[in-house]
Amino acid sequence: MAKSKKKAAPKKRGGGRRRRGLWVLFSLMLIVAAVVIAAMTLKTAPEKPIQASIAGRFGKGNGPGPGQLNSPRGIAVDAQGRVYATDLGNDRISVFNPDGTPAFSFGKKGSEPPKSKPGEFNEPSGVAVAPDGTIYVADAWNGRIQAFDPKGKPKGEFGGARYSFYSPRNVAVDAQGNFYVADTGNSVVKAYNPMGKEIKVIGGRGKGGGHFNEVFGVAINAKGEVFVADPGNQRIHKFSALPACDFIKDRKVPGWQTGTPFWPHLACDPAGNVYAVDSHNRKIWVYDADLNYKGTIGGQGNEVLSSPLGIAFGPQGDLFVGEVSGNQILKLSGITVPAGK
Repeated sequence: MAKSKKKAAPKKRGGGRRRRGLWVLFSLMLIVAAVVIAAMTLKTAPEKPIQASIAGRFGKGNGPGPGQLNSPRGIAVDAQGRVYATDLGNDRISVFNPDGTPAFSFGKKGSEPPKSKPGEFNEPSGVAVAPDGTIYVADAWNGRIQAFDPKGKPKGEFGGARYSFYSPRNVAVDAQGNFYVADTGNSVVKAYNPMGKEIKVIGGRGKGGGHFNEVFGVAINAKGEVFVADPGNQRIHKFSALPACDFIKDRKVPGWQTGTPFWPHLACDPAGNVYAVDSHNRKIWVYDADLNYKGTIGGQGNEVLSSPLGIAFGPQGDLFVGEVSGNQILKLSGITVPAGK
């Protein structure tokens, strides 16, 4: 009788799967470690304090009276040192003399768009003064930029289907009188000549360099280089001057990563340094023109700010900051940005 052959034991096939599983687990551990290290680095990176002292306070408290403010937003300063504030709660622009006394105001609450007339506002959010004295106001919910003469009389507007703004929240001007609109809802910055002819559309919605997730602050330095605050991506973008406005680089702002930035405004000082408002942490982050970190105003025992938002430099180098909750504008002096990187 023939002997039956023993069946060979089946080969175990789990070894490969186990090895692949170990590699996946190891890779995940490396990713988690990298994230933890990055978070610890961000949290523990030392800040460099930049001292600033309060040299003046503009505004007479909350209210609709002369010199009073109600939730000030964008700030601008003209060549004579007059300070302009978008007085959002009062739907007007409030103007102060260089010594802080009230000069005049203009504008009033308008009808629902598109019925608002010239000089009427629905959330005035940003203001800029051109070299010729023209005052530009970002009239957000009317979807337009209004232009006024130096006395606050309407002289024109840019809006409607031709411009297609969606809640424009800020406006800036360069030395040639071109104006730049933070078209917030469309996530672009649009540049125009003084006659309102479009020169360039900068950016577009996205996460990569040169693309935005909404825009608020826009600042132009003496070279014409353009800096844009991108709150959705928590960073500042730098572009070359007109007409190209090519993307150069961007930089994450630490304070914007720890708390959602509220209407982050930007300003450039005469030396070209860039100042970024961090209202959540009550600070202002300072970078050079290449977006290298230089220091921070506020915090670290120097609590000069409580609810900063609008920001602008005066002709004497003083920094003016709109304080939303305090319904005032602070004049800061004695700011020295350290040299070198």
